Amino acid sequence: MRRELIANNLAELDGIVTELLPLIQSRRTVALVGEIGAGKTTFTKLLCQRLGVTETTSSPTYAIINQYQAGQTAVYHVDLYRLKTPEEAMDIGLLELLEDKECYCIIEWPELITDELPEETLWMKITPAVTGERKFEIYCE
Repeated sequence: MRRELIANNLAELDGIVTELLPLIQSRRTVALVGEIGAGKTTFTKLLCQRLGVTETTSSPTYAIINQYQAGQTAVYHVDLYRLKTPEEAMDIGLLELLEDKECYCIIEWPELITDELPEETLWMKITPAVTGERKFEIYCE
């Protein structure tokens, strides 16, 4: 499956999150690709709200993994930007998170662990335009 969606503002981005929610709920792992400032963390914040997370969400750039609760379900927001090797990602327990089919795992900068991601991972490339819009290329097997 391949799809392209465009968001011109935050309200349209929220609409994209809402539209993709059933797909995300069925797959549980989301790999977000995009340059710094593309909107990966903003997308994740809106997704967490839609999943039912009530606590404040933030970028895990320095913590590497932030954990939230959506009811009885854990939501992990992972940022691999500062890691250098797949082994570093495995050392922080990422493989265990990916094997837990009950939680959600949203991963920024997933290119480091492409071979470790589950086959059902939903990939999303976010590309900002000069005009301020964001293009979302969604693909999965």
